[in-house]
Amino acid sequence: MDSGIWTPDSRKEYNLADAVSRCTTQVYPRSWTAIYMALDNVGMWNIRSEFWARQYLGQQFYMRVYSPVESPRDEYPLPKNALLCGRAVGRT
Repeated sequence: MDSGIWTPDSRKEYNLADAVSRCTTQVYPRSWTAIYMALDNVGMWNIRSEFWARQYLGQQFYMRVYSPVESPRDEYPLPKNALLCGRAVGRT
């Protein structure tokens, strides 16, 4: 984390040797925070704010860890009535 705006040069300052392991992190005003996540199984992961008012306003996203094997053991198929946006439109 650092103050100001994140730039590609900010990657040079990442602590990859002994990073702190946490379930939550903070983003301070006029600052940024980089998050390294070990996604250890396939399927959908929900990355979100723990503050309900911000979840309601859309500060969350879903990330899919892809597997070429389509199995309900790992991930159920996308419902036919799911609302899609952006690049996901037309991909069901």
